[in-house]
Parts: sequence; C-alpha cells; structure tokens
Amino acid sequence: MKPPIHAEKKLQAARASKIQWRFFGSATSAGYPLGVRIPGTLYGSLLFERPEHRGTVARVESFLSRPGPLGVEIGFDHGMCLLDRARRFPAANWLGAEVRRRRVDAVSRHAPENCLPLRVDGRALLALLPPGRVDWLYVLFPTPFGDRRELFSPEFGEVVARSLRPGGIVYIRTDVATLHASATAVLGSWARSEPPPLGTELSRRERVCARDGIAVYDLCVRSKSP
Repeated sequence: MKPPIHAEKKLQAARASKIQWRFFGSATSAGYPLGVRIPGTLYGSLLFERPEHRGTVARVESFLSRPGPLGVEIGFDHGMCLLDRARRFPAANWLGAEVRRRRVDAVSRHAPENCLPLRVDGRALLALLPPGRVDWLYVLFPTPFGDRRELFSPEFGEVVARSLRPGGIVYIRTDVATLHASATAVLGSWARSEPPPLGTELSRRERVCARDGIAVYDLCVRSKSP
C-alpha cells in the first residue's frame, strides 16, 4: 500500500536532502544560493542542481580554472562570432550557451582549447558561474520568444550583475525593438561602455540586417565598480 501523499512528499524531501554534491564550493556557492528561479529558462534555471548534470558542472569548473579573462556568449547560434573571438583572443577563455543540439555539436568540432560551447539556456549557465567571474557578456541577436520566455527579466538582470566582475561589460545587439526596450528597462541604469573584444565575423542574422537595411539596436553597459 502506498503511503499517504503528505508522507510520500516528506520521504521525497528527505531523499533529496541527501543529494548534496559539490557546486563550486557549497550549496550556497559564494553568496548566491541554489534554488534561484529565473523565469523562462529552458529546462529550468535549477538545471545544474540535478545529479545527472554533474559531468557538465565538472567540465565548466575545469574550464574556469584556466588563467585569463572570461567571455560568455548567450545564444551563439552558428557560433561564427564565438569561434572568431576565441581564435583572435587566445589569452582569454570563451564560454558559449546555445539550446540547439546540432548547432552546439557543429561548433564543438571546431572549438579551440580556450572555447567551450555548451547546450544550455544561458540563464542557467550564468546561475552556475561563481560571482564576479565573467569579464564580458555577449547577447547578440537573441530570438524573441514572447512573454513566457522573456530573456531580459529583472531576475536576468540580477544574475548578470552577480556574474560580472566589477567593471565587467554586457554587450547586447538586436534588430527587435521590443527586446531592446526590455534590455534597456533592466540594464539601462548601468553606465554606458565601449564594446568588449570583438572579431570581424558577423552572425547570420547580422548579415541579413546589413543586407536588407534592417535597423540594429545596441546596448553596451558596464557593471558597477566597488
């Protein structure tokens, strides 16, 4: 006979509490507690708390042990810009987040040692990183998903502020006016900045915009210094 529902829930909670595994130091890694929820994150922003993703966490942790500044690109699509920066700036390290498996597999085959493409929602990746670890964050021509998966939410702004080092740069480009407005609402109070390191490659969407004369909106801001 199955136990009562309340008893079963207690049993599940007890089992879950035993799954304590290293997450960049502790269950409240460097001041940012596990359990944060960022609305709209594909598969949930708590993705890396699941034991089946320990291998990915270990890969990221190993990659972060490399010396040099860290650039992160959310939604790298075909990865042309990510790979270009990795080759042009070999002293830096480049993390990329993309949710489409085929795109990630294709980019991974060409990635140099200082570049780690991952199949993950960028919000979950930022929530995983230690505070103050990111030097440059790129969000280039993100796909508009609508309100349900709105990228530029207040929670996104909080996780970005936490992940950037003091003076770290966020560089956002989009041809969608509503996305630019959302990004400005969340990050527009930050100080304006010159762009972070850039290559010469253009993304596929950026090429379309240049070809068809579509307006592109930029937002480049710097996190607060202590």
